Amino acid sequence: MAASGSDSEFVTALGREHDQATTSAPVFVTALEERIERSKSHWSELTQPSECLSVGEEAAIKLENEELFKTLENHPEWGEFFYYFGDHSKVLGSQGLLEVGEKFAQGAQAELFHARIHWRDPEKIEWDREDGDKWVVKVFKKGTLVQHLQQQWPNGLFKMHAETVERTKLGKPLGVRHYCQVSCATLLGDGRFAFVMIKEDEDLRTLIDRKMLERGPNCGPFHKKVVEEIMYRVALGVNQLHSLDIVHRDLKASNVLVKTSPDGKYLWCCVADFESSVGVVGTGFWRAPEILEACRERNVSKRPELFSKSADAYSYGMTYYEVLTGRFPFQDHPLSEDLSLLTDLVINHHLRPELPEHVEDWARELLQWCWKSDPIARPSFEDILSFIELNSESEFVREEAAKRMRGDEE
Repeated sequence: MAASGSDSEFVTALGREHDQATTSAPVFVTALEERIERSKSHWSELTQPSECLSVGEEAAIKLENEELFKTLENHPEWGEFFYYFGDHSKVLGSQGLLEVGEKFAQGAQAELFHARIHWRDPEKIEWDREDGDKWVVKVFKKGTLVQHLQQQWPNGLFKMHAETVERTKLGKPLGVRHYCQVSCATLLGDGRFAFVMIKEDEDLRTLIDRKMLERGPNCGPFHKKVVEEIMYRVALGVNQLHSLDIVHRDLKASNVLVKTSPDGKYLWCCVADFESSVGVVGTGFWRAPEILEACRERNVSKRPELFSKSADAYSYGMTYYEVLTGRFPFQDHPLSEDLSLLTDLVINHHLRPELPEHVEDWARELLQWCWKSDPIARPSFEDILSFIELNSESEFVREEAAKRMRGDEE
């Protein structure tokens, strides 16, 4: 959904995730339809509205996208990030065949599809076989100009890819990445732009919802140590993005991907959905107060400096709240039906979600630190990692802390 043009529309958008959580779900024909519909409840808001285009306009955009993509593919520094897929005899420089499968989620800008890649390069075929990799394509909606998307790509996206290519060429290990690795970008036959990524099992919000059904509404979705490990992994991922000068701008549980080991004891997390972050203004009450205020005053597009690493720290606190409680921010607040007043209380009166009694003092302290109204007073992600390492009893956290001390986490 695009950013709205009036305060009343902004409040309506602000409450979408609340409505999804508190109203009865409609009846769906299949579980897949229900999953796609639920994914809409986490749509990020954008600084520019979407447009309805005619068939002729879509054809013109397709042609323009094809011309620009050729230029991107030949870029001297990061052209290797842009791949063509298709019949080798018809597509010059094709990397292989990309089969786009079933859609399983969608958002404001793009749809997610399962995919299969038949690589032309035998080495890549072997990599897929050894790692058991499955693929996902994030396809931007028809009519989206690649020229406009360029303005949303953080510079660190190409820095990330360049480092990966350089390490591979030198035979150096890539190290552990706690963010979703975007393998490449491509242009589909109908002119739509897409990112190609390795598939994980599910997103963290979906896992939270399932765990809440299993454990019941009177406790959080995870045991204490699991919470600490999840949030430590998320902090590692955001810290790595920040080291690449990428500000996420929309951190929340639905933008963290997870993979569980067969025995259920091992949970891998990686931070996702940052590859077109410039232009995204976040989601509901996951947003820092300074961003909420700019949205309400309808000048957010003129204040890019608000989207800072400190704003990510605030959203991290709200994501931590999701993992601790299983709930959305302010889901059960008495003023949840009066979102304009609730927003004012967050901005001007430092209102924050109430934490259950079972939350430990040190975790409360960390959340209150992240939720400071003054962006300068919030912790960096190095601070967050150090704080968790100092207080957590998790063996995993201690092991990772030792790696960070040795400087071998990469």
